[in-house]
Amino acid sequence: MTTSRSAGTGNDAFVTKDGATTVVVGDVTGHDHKAAATMAQLRGIVRTIGYVTGGCPSAVLEETDKAVLGLALGSSATATAVVARIEQSEDDRARGVRTLRWSNAGHPYPVLLRADGTVELLHRPNDVLVGLLPTAERHDHEVELRDGDTLFLYTDGLVERRGVLLSTSIDLLTRTLAGRQDLSVDDLADHVLATLAPGAEADDVALVLVRAMPQDRQAPTPA
Repeated sequence: MTTSRSAGTGNDAFVTKDGATTVVVGDVTGHDHKAAATMAQLRGIVRTIGYVTGGCPSAVLEETDKAVLGLALGSSATATAVVARIEQSEDDRARGVRTLRWSNAGHPYPVLLRADGTVELLHRPNDVLVGLLPTAERHDHEVELRDGDTLFLYTDGLVERRGVLLSTSIDLLTRTLAGRQDLSVDDLADHVLATLAPGAEADDVALVLVRAMPQDRQAPTPA
């Protein structure tokens, strides 16, 4: 896994008590220290709820909505976010696969780079932003992960450019990832940033890449 951070964005990854891996990427409005502090609060809330409850991603986000209201964090605590959970049932283990389950709160769509080099945009209906409605109904989506597949999460700073259609930037992202399955996650992140957000054009960009590794191999040390 590799990440790139800046103010106003938040990434996290942790293992829950049942052994599942939860990955989070989020973004609040703003680029200042206040935005960074707000994101840190939300990251802590999501991590605590996710670890203690071991709930599915939609349930974690629903409890986060309630916490934002109960703790009176205010409108500054609204954010886009994806909470993703990578788990493996006994049936999954027997078939050598994992299940990726995620819930999306108004965030850019996750992308899967498959081990064969093909790319899938995980285009599922988005729910409302975190902290916007304390009673918001949230939904889970799932897809199968195979060895060598790479989950690619990112913030909108990677794909939003003045005068460029969002669909055009998303298409560029998928084309940039396609066929790059042999790159390490670090090199893949560098390749994407160099193509979509070079130099001064980068704006509040955060990336989270997670690659499914065969069970009998030791995963590389996180960067």
